Amino acid sequence: MFTLKNIHGMAVTISESGAALRSWRAPDRYGRTADVLLAGHDEAGSALEPPLWEGRLAEGGVSLRRVAVDGTELLLNYHLDDDGKLVVNQAALAAASAPLAPQSPACFNLNSGDPDVGDQLLQICAEYYVEVDTGGMPAGVAMVGGTPFDFRQPAPIGARLCWPDTQLEVAGRFDHCFFVGDHFAGGQDALREVARVFDPGSGRRLQMYSTEAALQFRAGGPNLARRGGAAAGSQQGRRGFHLYAQPRPSLSSQAWPQLLLRPGQIYRQTTVYRLSLQR
Repeated sequence: MFTLKNIHGMAVTISESGAALRSWRAPDRYGRTADVLLAGHDEAGSALEPPLWEGRLAEGGVSLRRVAVDGTELLLNYHLDDDGKLVVNQAALAAASAPLAPQSPACFNLNSGDPDVGDQLLQICAEYYVEVDTGGMPAGVAMVGGTPFDFRQPAPIGARLCWPDTQLEVAGRFDHCFFVGDHFAGGQDALREVARVFDPGSGRRLQMYSTEAALQFRAGGPNLARRGGAAAGSQQGRRGFHLYAQPRPSLSSQAWPQLLLRPGQIYRQTTVYRLSLQR
């Protein structure tokens, strides 16, 4: 385990197991410090068993390295600054053709005193998202307007889970990819803010910045229960949410094949999570 701290009482712990974030302790508006991560578990609460990485302290942060079975070298670096920004730099040097895959995402709950993220307000800078089929595979592109997937203005996660919507019923929750880049072009862009979440109870605000074309949002479930004609995520499934970058919207077709790394090719991406207080 490695722990990074800043002058405002934040402490981020990273494990060599999965190169994963294990905790992020930060004060709320009243100065009370608590962990905003449900680390080591998915949203349904089952333990994960990720591979081991080799880690070391380097340049004021933590650097981790792993060589995959196919020989691809994976590098990951975490750095916490005094502005509350956790900078996550990922790199991969391919030894064989392989699809790009994001690092295992952290599961957030900005108010650890409340086991339900339903009141937390989400905003995503996206006009399009990827619909899925009953198997969770990409099925097409749709506009967010008029749907529960329209987070262009802040909206409570729980209320949106209650909307009657075919995609929520098919997926059993929010588990969808949003276009935050140049729509369908994919590729990388300058680091910019793509999403934010605010918790009215604690005053904590999480901002996400990315160089990538897409992000995945997951919350609710693992299934939605029908009650009184409205869908509502199970209490257990609403304990946290995931927001993580994707190298391109997760839609694969003959015209748009899955993005692959070629032997010798280097891929890099940057994600920044900034945790602060909104007065």
